[in-house]
Amino acid sequence: MKRRVPRTIRNIVISIVILIILFVGSGIAYVYFTNKSDANNAPVATAGDTTQSYGEIKPSKPNPKAPEQAAVESIITPVSAGSNSSISVKTNAGSKCTITVTYKDVLSKDSGLTPKTADAWGNVTWSWTVDASAPVGTWPVKVTCVYNGRSAVVIGDLKVTK
Repeated sequence: MKRRVPRTIRNIVISIVILIILFVGSGIAYVYFTNKSDANNAPVATAGDTTQSYGEIKPSKPNPKAPEQAAVESIITPVSAGSNSSISVKTNAGSKCTITVTYKDVLSKDSGLTPKTADAWGNVTWSWTVDASAPVGTWPVKVTCVYNGRSAVVIGDLKVTK
């Protein structure tokens, strides 16, 4: 014996199925057309193209009246005499910076300790070889940066071990 489903329940179920199909279909259509329009409007990079793309961050120049500032971002320490070390300093973009490393009142003459200009992001890094005759101890790495006549000094501690 076959039992019949009442007409109102059957109509409700059919209506719900149709609504689900409409929602799913409209969602698929929305995603399809939205992605298609974004792809058509997105800038196309070509060789030599200098336009800014999405997500790219460009540095900005500091105000000419900005105070000079400097901070040690990283320093390779401890190191043994004769090995390599480096220091990275954050300052104003375009700052002219000098570095001195002193081991027990003796100024290092390593070729890596030359004056440098901070990049567009304000980063400047030096790498040098610690003097083979450097005594064990903690020695100052002094960086002086000058920006539009104003200066800042930062000192990192370099620990020399045997």
